[in-house]
Amino acid sequence: MNNPFFLAGRLTADPLHCIDVGARGGMQDHWRPFADLMQIDLFEPDAAACGLQEQGAPANESWFPVALGGETGMAKLHVLAKPSGSSLFPPNPDLMFRFGPTSYGTLAKVIEVPVITLSDFIDKYARPLPNLLKLDVQGAELAIFQSTKPEHWRDILAIQTEVEFAELYAGQPLFGDVDAHLRARGFILFDLLPVRSYRFEGEKSHAQLRRHLNIQKNRQDISCRLIAGDALYLRSPEAVLAGGDLSAILKLFVILLLYRFLDEALWLAEAARKAGHISATDEVDLIALVKSAAPKPGLLQRADWLGKLARRVTKKLGICHSRKIDYWLDRSWDF
Repeated sequence: MNNPFFLAGRLTADPLHCIDVGARGGMQDHWRPFADLMQIDLFEPDAAACGLQEQGAPANESWFPVALGGETGMAKLHVLAKPSGSSLFPPNPDLMFRFGPTSYGTLAKVIEVPVITLSDFIDKYARPLPNLLKLDVQGAELAIFQSTKPEHWRDILAIQTEVEFAELYAGQPLFGDVDAHLRARGFILFDLLPVRSYRFEGEKSHAQLRRHLNIQKNRQDISCRLIAGDALYLRSPEAVLAGGDLSAILKLFVILLLYRFLDEALWLAEAARKAGHISATDEVDLIALVKSAAPKPGLLQRADWLGKLARRVTKKLGICHSRKIDYWLDRSWDF
């Protein structure tokens, strides 16, 4: 993506510092449009897999064969049949198999692995303080937050973290625990991409729906239990703006684009110009960047006279009134 000259210049000297814990498979797709403005530390505890990822990685990606945890030392890693579901917590078969296939949640082995706290990692490897932190560690998220030193929270603007609403791993903290901790640190829940599930029987989902209702596929008119999700927490844009740090303001602007908060990004560009942090020309360039990332409105979504006319006509004729909730049932940050 072509970034405005002043944005690229500022963030080339002081890039958006990101930590991606649980990075098997590489950087998230929705980070890639702004990868040239980022410096990313990626974690893959499997040394062989980490080495493969490191081969050919761009200069702004640093790979580390370590696992984050609540303490530095050795810990038991419960390796599941599908390794991406492995956790420092043991699987809870009662719920794991109720809402997922046995081929995913079956415990394959338990191994000893070295773990390190986020603060010890930053100190040991002399890494910059993160601005954007992404955690996907199957239940260990809260322990990582709790063990991070106060001074290492200073520059964090955003946190993307996996959360669970059901105890898929025995003894793990749930969403309410993580949410309370992050809110106490001044973060605001901005978004939640939910993972829902019908009950499983062995390898098959929708067992009751197939057996009694002849339905196999997910439907929007049959509720599906909320199991887990990816939650996004941000510092208040108003607070970041009031802090007056231009680098922090621009980094938050990029983060808002990464996660598709286009209205918040537009507000921040306007407010930064009004507060005297950027010029009118810079504001125009930032707004143009948002426009380049924005979807094209459909006829009924347009804010101009043509859209208003179309809405009046369809309302009068009683057509084109789909349910408004459809978008929220299946969505992603990747476009």
